[in-house]
Amino acid sequence: MSLSDRLFRPFESLLRPLDVSFQPIPDGGPFRLLYHFGRYAPWSLISILVLSAAIELSNLAVIWGVSHLVDGVSTGGAAAYLREHQTALVIFLVLFFPISPLMTFLCNALGSHVVSVALPSLIQWHGHKAVERQDLAFFHDLFAGQVATRIAQVASSVKQQLAVAIWIFPHFLVQLIGSFALMITLSWPLAIPVAIWIAGNVLVAWQAIPKFSETGRKAAKTRSRLVGSMTDLYSNIQTVKLFAAEDSEAGALREAIGKSMRAQYDERRVGILSDMGVITLNVLLFLAVFGISVWGMVENFVSIGEFVAAITLTQRLSANSRGFLNMGQQVFEAVGTIRDAMPVMTNAPKVVDAPHARPLAVSDGEIRFEKVRFGYRDGSPVLQDLSLDIRPHEKVGLVGLSGAGKTTLASLLLRLFDVDGGRILIDGQDVAQVTQSSLRQSIGFITQDVSLLHRSIGDNILYGRPEASEAEVIAAIEAASAAEFIADLKDGDGRTGREAFVGDRGVRLSGGQRQRVAIARALLKDAPILVLDEATSALDSEAEATIQEKLDLLMQGKTVIAIAHRLSTIARMDRIIVLDKGQIVEQGRPDDLLQSDGLYSRLWARQTGGYIASLAD
Repeated sequence: MSLSDRLFRPFESLLRPLDVSFQPIPDGGPFRLLYHFGRYAPWSLISILVLSAAIELSNLAVIWGVSHLVDGVSTGGAAAYLREHQTALVIFLVLFFPISPLMTFLCNALGSHVVSVALPSLIQWHGHKAVERQDLAFFHDLFAGQVATRIAQVASSVKQQLAVAIWIFPHFLVQLIGSFALMITLSWPLAIPVAIWIAGNVLVAWQAIPKFSETGRKAAKTRSRLVGSMTDLYSNIQTVKLFAAEDSEAGALREAIGKSMRAQYDERRVGILSDMGVITLNVLLFLAVFGISVWGMVENFVSIGEFVAAITLTQRLSANSRGFLNMGQQVFEAVGTIRDAMPVMTNAPKVVDAPHARPLAVSDGEIRFEKVRFGYRDGSPVLQDLSLDIRPHEKVGLVGLSGAGKTTLASLLLRLFDVDGGRILIDGQDVAQVTQSSLRQSIGFITQDVSLLHRSIGDNILYGRPEASEAEVIAAIEAASAAEFIADLKDGDGRTGREAFVGDRGVRLSGGQRQRVAIARALLKDAPILVLDEATSALDSEAEATIQEKLDLLMQGKTVIAIAHRLSTIARMDRIIVLDKGQIVEQGRPDDLLQSDGLYSRLWARQTGGYIASLAD
C-alpha cells in the first residue's frame, strides 16, 4: 500500500455511499433534506465545524501575538524583548506551527472526501433509487433529461450548503466575533466602526437573501426546462428532420435559452448590487479604522502593535466578507434550486408493494380479471367492470378499435398502474399483494416499439436474465435468428458482434433486427406468461412472417396475451377477446367470430377484401 493510500483511505472509508440502505427522502424543504443526508456522517461534519472554528481562532491568536511582539520590540528593543520572552516564543512556535497545518489538513481531508465526494454521491444514488420507484405516470409528466438534471442539481446544491454551513460559516463567524473582541481588547474606539460594519452587512444580507432564493429558484427551473427541451429534441431528431422542422424547433429552443438568460441576468443583478454594498462598507470600515488608529497613536491610546493588528484584522474582514457574501448567494441560489428539484426525489410513488407482499409463485399461468375498473388521471374511464378468465397456457388475442383498453389491460396485469376497482389474479394470487419485481420477472413483454438501451447487443439480450450462461445466450440468439446480423455489426468505436453498441433506443438497428433482439431477450428470460403488444405491426409482411415463426416458438408452453390491430397476426390464437369502450363485446375462436356479424368480423372485412371493395364502391 502506498503512502497516499495509507494517508487517505481512512477518510475515504468514513462514508461509503453505495453501501447505505435507501430511506425515503422526506419532503420538508431544503434544510430538512440537508439534515436527512447529513445524519449519515454526523461526526465528520461536526469535526469539520470544530476544526474550522479552531483554525480561525489560531489565526486570531497569531495576530494578537504579533501585535504584542511589535509593541515589545518598538518600546524595549528587539534583543531585550526576545531575551525576556524567549520561553513563551519558543512554546508558541512549537505548538502553533505543527498544530495549525495538521488541523488544516484534517479539515480539508474530511471536507474533500465526505462533503465534496461521498455525500453528493450518496444523494445521486438515493435520488436514483427514489426515482426508479416511481410509477410510469410520473415519467409521463417530465423530460428524462429534466429528471437527471434535477438529481445532479440537488447533489451539487447540498454540497454547497454543507460547505458553507460547517466550513465557511463557522470560520467567518469566529473571525467576526473574535475580531470584534480583539478590537475591544486593543482599544475600544476601534470596535465602533466594526460594530457599524457588522450591522451594515446584516442589512445587506437581509435585503439580498430572499432575492437570492427566488432568483435562484427561477434560474434553476429555466435551466432544467432548457436541458429537458434539448434532450427531447435530440432524442427525436429523426422526426424533426423528416418534417423539416429545424427552424421551428430552433425558434422554440431560442425562446427557452432566452428565458434561461433572463432568469440568470436577474440572478446576477442581485449579486452585483449586494457585492457593491459590501465593497462600500469595506472601504468605509478601512477608512474609519485607519483614521481612529492614526488619531489614537497621536493621542497615545493606540500603540504601533495595536495599529498593525487593527489594520490586519480590517483587511481580513473585508476580504472574507465578499467571499462570504458570494458563498451566501450560492447557498440561497442552491436553496432555490433544491426547492425546484426536490419533488423529483420526494414524490411518493403511487404503485408500491403491499406491506407484507410476497414473491409471485406461478404454477400454471392462469390469469383472472375480476370486475376491473380503471381510468387515467383525466377522469375518463377506460375499463368498466371487466371480467376475464384466461386458462393456463391459453393463447388469447385482444382486438378492438384504438382506445378500447387493450394496452391498458396489459399494463394493469404488469401493475404499471393500479386498478381503481376489482382485482387481477395470477394463479389465485392478487397482483397487488405480490412484489412488483417478482410479478414482472414472471411476465415476458414484447412491444411494437422495442426499447433498447445504448449498450452492447449482448447486454441488451442479457437484460432478460443477467445470470444466464454464455451457452444460453448463444442458444437464444440462434433461436431468434439474430446470429447472422449480430455477427456483421460494428459500431463507431470499432466494437463488433455482441460487443457493438446499438445506439440510443437501438437506432442503429432496423425494426426487424430490434424485434429479433427482443425475442432473444424474451427467450432468455423464459417467463411463464407472455404479453405481445403489437409486436409485429411495424414490420412488412415478409419480416412479419419470419418474426411470427420465432414468436410461435417463444409462445410454446406459456400463457399468452397478444394485442394486435393486424388481425392476421392473431388468427392462430386459441381465443379472441374483442374490446370496445373498455368492455368485452365478443369472445370466441377466430373462425367462430368471423361467422358472426360482430365487431371482429367487421374489422376483419376492413383489413381484407371487404375494405378494398368498399373503396371500389
